[in-house]
Amino acid sequence: MLVVNPRPIVVLTVLLAASSICGCSTTRRPPVGAAPLVDGLTTGPPEVTEADRDAAIAARRHAEIDSAFPRDQEVVRAYQISMRPTVERALRRGSKYLPAMKTTLREEGVPAEFAYGVPIVESGYSLHATSHAGAVGPWQFIRGTGKRYGLRIDGYVDERRDPEKATRAAARYLRDLYDRFGDWHLALAAYNTGEGNIERIKSKRGCESFWEMRDGGYLPNETSEYVPKVLAAMEVAQSAKQLGIDVPKMAAPRFDTIEITRPISLKAVAQLTGSDLDTIKELNPALRRGVVPPDGYTVRLPEGTSDQFQVAFASYREPIPEPVRFAPSRRSGAHTVRRGDTLGRIAGRYGVSTQALMRANGIRRPKALRTGQRLQIPGKAGGARVVASKPGRSQRGAVSASKRRGRPVAIAAQNKPGRPSSASRRSTVSGKPRVVAPAKTSKRVTAPAKSTKRVTAPAKTVKRAAAPPKRRK
Repeated sequence: MLVVNPRPIVVLTVLLAASSICGCSTTRRPPVGAAPLVDGLTTGPPEVTEADRDAAIAARRHAEIDSAFPRDQEVVRAYQISMRPTVERALRRGSKYLPAMKTTLREEGVPAEFAYGVPIVESGYSLHATSHAGAVGPWQFIRGTGKRYGLRIDGYVDERRDPEKATRAAARYLRDLYDRFGDWHLALAAYNTGEGNIERIKSKRGCESFWEMRDGGYLPNETSEYVPKVLAAMEVAQSAKQLGIDVPKMAAPRFDTIEITRPISLKAVAQLTGSDLDTIKELNPALRRGVVPPDGYTVRLPEGTSDQFQVAFASYREPIPEPVRFAPSRRSGAHTVRRGDTLGRIAGRYGVSTQALMRANGIRRPKALRTGQRLQIPGKAGGARVVASKPGRSQRGAVSASKRRGRPVAIAAQNKPGRPSSASRRSTVSGKPRVVAPAKTSKRVTAPAKSTKRVTAPAKTVKRAAAPPKRRK
């Protein structure tokens, strides 16, 4: 018979009872001062702030980019070798905008790396870049999307060219696309081709990732190449020093802002701040006409010049330029639309109104222009530019002749066929009536006396007629 020693059982029972009394648990507790987790597995302290939550979400999205984005080595090699000058030029141009762009993207919950990839592929950081589809600025916004995200776009202002405001709008757009599709690949693809196209492909083809859509041939060719280009540009730009790409950094612009409530030209702004026109234009790329709009605008001034400008602007009155009319071109009654042309610019070139140009070509929307489109210019060709009236050749001759005879210019202009006699007219020079002296005109009345001598001239012809004809031998 097997006898069991009861001592180990008693010891085990005592240990279990002690553990239950002390409250031990198999769940590990975080150390004191550890950062709380956001995924709900462990409840953190009640003092978790919204900023901590946003930082955790941004860190998770950042990790998704680093781990999920596949590298297209062919595009990377192209950026390193054949497209190396293009990358260097773009990074040099964008070096003064990159710090602010990355900060804005972080604030909106978008990976800061997109500040490298998207602008390099879209525009090369050119603020005035314009695509064939009408997209403008470093982030290449079309008009509808730009207005939807708060950018002002009209005849005076185009904030798609403003690096600060356009970056904010692009960050919010990319964040909304990520929230909609749950994947940064699809967010970038939708940024290029539109969210509607991505939604249709997902619903009709059943594809859940960008790479499935690309491999299946469901995406446009431009969009299929767009995402790999962005990823390659991000990799090359962040590893520029390791790849031997020398990019001199340019200092970020420093400026003051001021609200101007009445129109003024940027040339006058430069004069009042003691700066030059190019600097003012570089600080305010959104002002497309070179003037502050009539309804006012927030203008950037060189740092430290806002007080000087306010004092000078209080007493400044800019002269209003006189309108200059341009006649239609003599060479052709048509115009071929070039890249960057607008109806307003074409109408101003040929001296016609925008409405007349639209009616002549059956255009309903002012922005519905295509490169290479042929426009008919209304109106008659051959007019001259009206700047100031000058006397013609005949008038100049009359003026000079009247000066030689010692007569006033006004009298010389009156002695023309079809006009009343000079004796019956009055001159209103200097606002005072003046009667023309008849003494000088009376001498000209006796001038026909010379013509009476010519009346006796036919007497010679009478003698010739009376001579007898010669006889023939």
